[in-house]
Amino acid sequence: MAALVYLALFYGAGLFAPLVATHDPNQGQLQVEHRLQSPSSGHWLGTDVQGRDIYSRVIYAARTTLLFTAAVILTGGLVLGLGLGLLAGYKGGWVDTAIMRVGEVLAGVPTLLLILAIAAVFRARIGDFAFWLRQNTFLGDEARTLLEFIIIVGATVPFAWVGTSRIVRSQALAIRESDFVLAAELIGASTWRILTRHILPGVLPLFVVGLSSGMAAIAGTEVALSFLGLGVSPPTSSFGTIISEGAQIRTFQAYPHVLLGAAMPIILFFFAWNLLGDALVDLLEPRTSTR
Repeated sequence: MAALVYLALFYGAGLFAPLVATHDPNQGQLQVEHRLQSPSSGHWLGTDVQGRDIYSRVIYAARTTLLFTAAVILTGGLVLGLGLGLLAGYKGGWVDTAIMRVGEVLAGVPTLLLILAIAAVFRARIGDFAFWLRQNTFLGDEARTLLEFIIIVGATVPFAWVGTSRIVRSQALAIRESDFVLAAELIGASTWRILTRHILPGVLPLFVVGLSSGMAAIAGTEVALSFLGLGVSPPTSSFGTIISEGAQIRTFQAYPHVLLGAAMPIILFFFAWNLLGDALVDLLEPRTSTR
């Protein structure tokens, strides 16, 4: 329950960021007296080196995490992970072999390094396209941010479905031998109907457990990319960029609030998802519980 409450607050803050934030996260004040202020009633988490309110930037960083995880889960988790896992488990044969071999190849490569390489290659080519979008569409200054977001999501999705599809496939293999599935096949039910009406309900509990255990890793990918300068570019708020700004040795020694103000919420976010994953295992798969 503690994990659920924290995650609800985290995602709620990201979803309603304009209402929750107290300042414009991108508006800085370069006067010396406004830079690197300690936490106060005017700035709850202090200000950064550019005089921007850290609390507001953390709130908008939660929105970046929310959008990234939602995009990866909808595409890599639901469409690819769940869909390919169901198809491989039910069809078997060459379909199962092809899907699983591709998954094994992707699982065998150093994922983060390959994501970094993909993001770096495509980021170097978006300048002209971003300029064209800025001049010819309604996106304006947000064009480059949107392209960077699409690049990091596109670089993560090919690796986000492998673990989920394995979990779904293993359960689908067991369910497809059930009497109710064989009966549906005998009366001529289509593959789509069998997958969605008969097999899907049986794999959903394990799918939810697998999804929850991977949420922290998915969010961590965006944080790592932004920390290394390959995610969304400043001034767009991201936990990775805020932590990078505060991780300088001299900055941390003199102004620890710059780093801790962003690091603590995202650390608690990772911990909450891992804790919730353990709780879901006990709730949805009681046979695996040791209590």
